[in-house]
Amino acid sequence: MRVLVACEYSGRVRDAFTARGHFAMSCDILPTESEGPHYQGNVLDILEDSWDLMIAHPPCTYLASSGLHWNKKRPERALKTEDALEFVTTLWKAPIPKVAIENPVGCINTRLKFMPKPQYIHPYMFGDDASKKTGLWMRGLAKLEPTDSIPPRIIESPSGRKYQRWANQYDCGRDNTPNTPNRAKERSLTYMGIALAMAEQWG
Repeated sequence: MRVLVACEYSGRVRDAFTARGHFAMSCDILPTESEGPHYQGNVLDILEDSWDLMIAHPPCTYLASSGLHWNKKRPERALKTEDALEFVTTLWKAPIPKVAIENPVGCINTRLKFMPKPQYIHPYMFGDDASKKTGLWMRGLAKLEPTDSIPPRIIESPSGRKYQRWANQYDCGRDNTPNTPNRAKERSLTYMGIALAMAEQWG
């Protein structure tokens, strides 16, 4: 298969498919962080290059629910959400037989009604000790089947209520990724268990 991994600089998904004998190329405006086929530039430049499968990770900054509340206060931000939705639409309608678009919970599901309901997954369903609810909008692909469930630690509140937490969370549930200049970049990385499952099940 010819596999395009859009908006990926880490090479994780690309390398997982390459290891299974496919030709896979990542694409991002950033350079790749691991050696392998990579197009540094706009993915729209190469959408029509006869791909069999595209897995796209469009930037979630203006799509994720966590930031949409700012749109009413900042009209310029709301315009960027519209641009982001147009980009997702272009990816979805690309002339590629099989497409998966990955993004956190946000406005894709509520605004782009022509797309199917997403499958929601967490890294802990695929062998990584982490909780991160992520949507997969798929065309021509089967749902990802969980591969290796990682149990949570159980936190009990003073009132006796119990909560599930994984290694990437504080006991309060907030993400514990260090607040550094690279925080957003680190949080956007695809977990290896999910990358491997994509390659094994879709490749």
